[in-house]
Amino acid sequence: MVLLGPAEKKELEAILLAQLTAYWNSHGAQGILAPGVFVALDAKGRPSSRSPPRGALGCVEVRTLFTALCHLNDEGPAAFTRENLTPLAEEAATALAAQVNRLSPD
Repeated sequence: MVLLGPAEKKELEAILLAQLTAYWNSHGAQGILAPGVFVALDAKGRPSSRSPPRGALGCVEVRTLFTALCHLNDEGPAAFTRENLTPLAEEAATALAAQVNRLSPD
């Protein structure tokens, strides 16, 4: 049984994009790619872009996502722009959905 299917994942992507954009607007590229910035999904279905809540159903550190890694390794955090937030949100939603879907019994 899939808990987060394609429709739910798309909805999660949109929510994460809004939250990551707000975080980027407040903290900039250096802040969003800093160690300890996570996206997490709690038991009530609320995504978060701060430290992982206890008992999170899924959690991933932003800087471990491929889009973030490319900027950290190749171009540096200063090259991370608003346009990079969309693929970052997609990757985060995919990672969270995979973690949540593993919780479901087969």
